[in-house]
Amino acid sequence: MSRASMAAALGGPVSPLFGIGLYLDGDRQVPFDIGWAEFARDVRWAHRVLAVWGIGEADHVLISTPNFEGPWASPLVRALRDRRVVHSNAEPYGWDVRRSTTFLRLLSFRAFVGMSEETAAGLLQQDDCAEALAALAPIWARPAAIRPLRDAGLDPAVFAMLGPALGLECPQRSGAHVDPAEWRLAEGPDGVTLSTVGDRAHVVRDLVVGRTAALEHTPCPCGLPGPRIRLG
Repeated sequence: MSRASMAAALGGPVSPLFGIGLYLDGDRQVPFDIGWAEFARDVRWAHRVLAVWGIGEADHVLISTPNFEGPWASPLVRALRDRRVVHSNAEPYGWDVRRSTTFLRLLSFRAFVGMSEETAAGLLQQDDCAEALAALAPIWARPAAIRPLRDAGLDPAVFAMLGPALGLECPQRSGAHVDPAEWRLAEGPDGVTLSTVGDRAHVVRDLVVGRTAALEHTPCPCGLPGPRIRLG
């Protein structure tokens, strides 16, 4: 929804910004503004990523992203809603593993978005949940959860917050994609960096987002453009 359509729906003016986020640059917390136009473009990119996974109407997705991660997750959630995907929500912390466990036992899911290391550890202790996880495509997992899930014989895909950008792996699992119309990934002396190329409210230049990462430049068979980041 654009700012204009939001104003029309609410019957009055709305904020000039979609929202404000906060990312880490080393040990420094950096606030960043998000405009309505760039949010709309991020939603369109999320549609493209969901399309290569074949996620669409009547699929059910379990989302594990807290509200403060909205600057990264909101475009993906909006695209899911646009595609008439049903979604349930759980927190990515150990104290809420029981909710994810209950969902997986009672309902049939197509995908899991934002699985944390704590959630992975708790679910893998339950044999029936491990079987349910094996049927998901994708398990979009945070970097720290990738190794334990692979060690359990599962095939997760990366879900990574890269400064102000969101990186998502496609079914090829050959590195996380970011929208190349909005962001440029490059390799520098300190690792993989991120720079803004789109018309965004917040601009970054050579922000290090992967000190042990590498870039994959070969064209991806999924059809999404641009290089992918392989996180160490």
